[in-house]
Order: sequence, then C-alpha cells, then structure tokens
Amino acid sequence: MFNFYFIVNGPGEIAGWLYPLVDWLKKRNFYWIKDINFYTILVPCQFATGEEKRVLEEFNFFKEIIPPDLYWKNFINKSKDKKIIFHFGGDLFFNGILSKIWKSYSIAYMEKKYFWLFLFNRVYSSKDLKDPKIRYVGELRFENLNRNAFSKESNRIALFPGSRDYALRFYFPFYLALIKEIHKLYPKLQFTFFLSQFLRREIIDQYLCRLNSLLKELPVEIRILKNWKEQVNDFLFALTLPGTTTLQLGYSGIPMLVLLPLHRPEYLPIEGFGHFLKGKLRDFLVEIYLKNNPYLALPNKYKRGVVPEIIGRFNYKKVIKYILDILENRELIERMHVDLIEIFPGLNISPSKIIWSDIYEILEKNF
Repeated sequence: MFNFYFIVNGPGEIAGWLYPLVDWLKKRNFYWIKDINFYTILVPCQFATGEEKRVLEEFNFFKEIIPPDLYWKNFINKSKDKKIIFHFGGDLFFNGILSKIWKSYSIAYMEKKYFWLFLFNRVYSSKDLKDPKIRYVGELRFENLNRNAFSKESNRIALFPGSRDYALRFYFPFYLALIKEIHKLYPKLQFTFFLSQFLRREIIDQYLCRLNSLLKELPVEIRILKNWKEQVNDFLFALTLPGTTTLQLGYSGIPMLVLLPLHRPEYLPIEGFGHFLKGKLRDFLVEIYLKNNPYLALPNKYKRGVVPEIIGRFNYKKVIKYILDILENRELIERMHVDLIEIFPGLNISPSKIIWSDIYEILEKNF
C-alpha cells in the first residue's frame, strides 16, 4: 500500500478539476486502485467557502481529508511511506517544497507556465503550452459537461448566484428582482437557480425561507448543482457571475450575460496580498484591476466580447433593459451560441484517461 495525496484549495479546483478525475477512476474497476490510499490536503485559500471538506466527503473516495488549518503541519511530517503528491491548487512553491520534504513523486496540473514547475516530476496542462516538459492533456473542467446544452426553442433561463454565502445575501434577491420584471413581459419563461454545493445548507434554507412568498409568485425552480451533465441541459440563456461557471457555460454552448455588481467591493475575493486590504485601498486595487482587465468572463479571454458583461455600480433597471434587448433578439442569442461552440471545440479524448494511464505507468516504474 502507498499514499496518494491531492492538494486543492477552493470550489473551482475541486468541482472543475478534481471531481472529473476522481469520477473517471471510480467508474473503473482497476485492480491497482486497491493498493492505494487516497487523501486530500486542503490549502488555506481566500476563495474557499469553508464547505470544501464536506463536499469532498460526499465523493466517498478519500481515506482522509486534511483541513486547511492543518496544512502547515504537513511540513514537519517526514514519514518514509511511499507517496505521490498531485497539485491542483494552492501555492505551487510550497506544494513543491512539501513534495521534496516527503520525498514523494510530484505531479501538477496547470493552466500556464510557472517558474516553480521544476519542483515537480510530471506536469500536465489544460492548454498547449508549447513546452516538451509539459504534457498537454486538455481541460478537465469540460469532461463532465454537456457539449450542447443550448436550445433556441427553450423557454428556460439558468441563474448562477455564486459559491459563497454573501452571494445569496446580495445576488439572490437581485436576481429575483430581475425575474419579477422579466416575467411581466415574458410570462412563459421559466427560471432555474443553480445553487453551489459549496454553500452552507443552513444559509440556503435561511434565504429560501425569507424569500418564500416571492418565490411562490414566480416561475422559479431551485436546484443544488452537483452534476452539470445531468442538470444543466436545454437552456436558452444564463445569468452568472464571473468565474469558472462562465467557462462551463461556454463549453456547453449556452449564451450568457455576466454580471458583477461592485456596490460592496469588500466582499470580492482578491488574489495575493490584496485580499487583506480594506476600505479605499481595496477599492483602488479593484479599480486598477478592472482597468487592466476589461473582460472578466473567461470566454472573453478566448475571443474578446463574445459574451456581454455588466460590471460596476448599476441598478437592476439597467440590467433588465439589457436582458430584454437580448431576449427580443433570438438571432443574437443563437449567434452567441455558435461563437461559443467555435471557441471551445469538443474533447477528442478524455483528459482523465490520459492522466490515469500515465499515472499507472509511473506506478509500474517507481512503486
């Protein structure tokens, strides 16, 4: 027996990268799996919701999940057991150093090149980085998605209010205000809220109870998003915040409007040192970031302006007008769908299959 450790940090890496890889392996009955103890190490992260451990437990796959408050204690553990470390998230340098302290075989899955990649024995990438030392396998986040979840004949609109508690506090009521006005002009439209499995259940229950009377008046369905392929299908349009969801919607071919209200910038997670700044300094940092990054939706990183975005201090009337203009032009929606399908070509082979086949060879040679 030997130990296999995945290192992850927040909802994006867990749901987008780790889940497809684990799900693929669970569906196979490989004999060599029985000789491995699988663990997950959670890294402290400003993008975390605090529910990562619970979600990972629902995988029914890991022998143990090491919480983020114990992350640094791993550096004083110098056990001699054979190990593999697989980096998905967190600080690449520290995770690489941990692999050296443990004298483990180290693997990383990346979106771009980093200086510290030399600390790892094997590196996989979601994009072709034109580096012979990095094996391009494709985007794991696309593996458990419907390739074409769009229907121009559909009357269903999907809404994604984010994966953090404050998202329900601010964006859920905002979305409901939009739905109430849209419903007056388009009474046949149906709306589905996809709530992140990383939200605390008590918070979900609290806000559903508080908004229950309004929900009863509107054609609204509430679903916890656990399986994109099964749940996200046959939609005309979507409203979402920036983040991984925009990439998943793009690959699924669903046109979208990306919203980011900046009325409370103190609640926006920021990478690095900026996360600890408060007040005007934080507002200034957000302003500088937006000037240098005019597009936040990930599909717009592939083709500028392919999906519309509304970022800033706006009211719901401005957003309603924008949405109504889109809904009145089905040709615009269909053109956005075609652009998204062209930007994100389908996977020719499973990234998980490539990675696990490679890992099996590593095990044969090194363990």
